Amino acid sequence: MLVRLYPAAFRSRWGPALEHEIRAGGWRAWPNLLAGIADMWLHPVVWPAESRAQRCRRAATMAVAVSAVCWFVTHAVMELHAPLSARIAGSWPMSVCSLLMLLGLALVAPRPRMTRIAMIAVVRCAAARFAVPVTLGAGAVVCVHTGASAAAPTPLRPALFACWWTALALAAIQSCRIIAALGQAVVVPPRPGNLRLGLWILAAAVTAPGPILLRASTTNGHLDLLSAVSGAGLLVLAPAFAGTLRDVRHLTPAD
Repeated sequence: MLVRLYPAAFRSRWGPALEHEIRAGGWRAWPNLLAGIADMWLHPVVWPAESRAQRCRRAATMAVAVSAVCWFVTHAVMELHAPLSARIAGSWPMSVCSLLMLLGLALVAPRPRMTRIAMIAVVRCAAARFAVPVTLGAGAVVCVHTGASAAAPTPLRPALFACWWTALALAAIQSCRIIAALGQAVVVPPRPGNLRLGLWILAAAVTAPGPILLRASTTNGHLDLLSAVSGAGLLVLAPAFAGTLRDVRHLTPAD
């Protein structure tokens, strides 16, 4: 069970050795072992790889995953907290953060190869991955705009609410899975220069909402716990980009 927590690249290369090491260490070594596994997942660039392109794709996947978490948390806080949404949802700092995130994602995301086979593979993968979240989200939107949600029995309204947020969460998760699933034959990884620039931009876009939420949490002398916890949580995401930037900087043409 512990070996399965390692990234697949580690298991495929050192699976038996890892199992032997875990058995030899005993249960007393589990805390350090789990901390090391978590650290490995935060540094996908240093995993065993077949090429430099594969390492770049892993860095891009990591960047999209962290950005998706930031977007989901920020969106959830503003949607679920009406007073906070009224103060900062349409403010220029949040708009700038959204634009920076889109720019950063455009720089780090692998682009499809300009071939018919590659395009078909990308469309099929996206259609399969996004089928469930799009269906759930579209159903929730239709129910709200047609008035069906207001006419629905009270016990069914939380289900509609859950469908909407489940759709958003699944869309974020599947975006990362699409990038991770598409291989070198289908997509071209970002160039190291674009990747580093995109990571810097995404780091700024992910970190900036944290102070904004923290500042908004103390408005009028009252502490808003949801905003404070969410803002602090977003600041914790910044080291993930710092680590990935450090790993990418050490890539060489031979990697």
